[in-house]
Amino acid sequence: MGDSETARAEVLAAWRKGIFAEMPAKEVRACRLLKAYVTAPGGPRRTLFLLQSFSGDTVFLMHRPKGDPVGDNMAYANPAFRAEIRKALRIAAEDIEAGAFEVVER
Repeated sequence: MGDSETARAEVLAAWRKGIFAEMPAKEVRACRLLKAYVTAPGGPRRTLFLLQSFSGDTVFLMHRPKGDPVGDNMAYANPAFRAEIRKALRIAAEDIEAGAFEVVER
């Protein structure tokens, strides 16, 4: 399995497990961020999803290793996280608008 296939499998496993720490999505109304802690053969990772409160739809935002400035501290107090969350939200919006996404059922 290649790196991107491994990362995809880790993200899907985290989503299907459904064990998340919730935090507000300060940039998006009526949404929450769901943070999953992933244990993987390549080391611990943090995965972040955006949950739309009304529909229950969830969008994958990022999958980062511990030891990386964002993966170590996925919190708004971390300037590196704030920059990456804005970038991830922009990319997610562009992908949704373009229809470049995959629907996954839990």
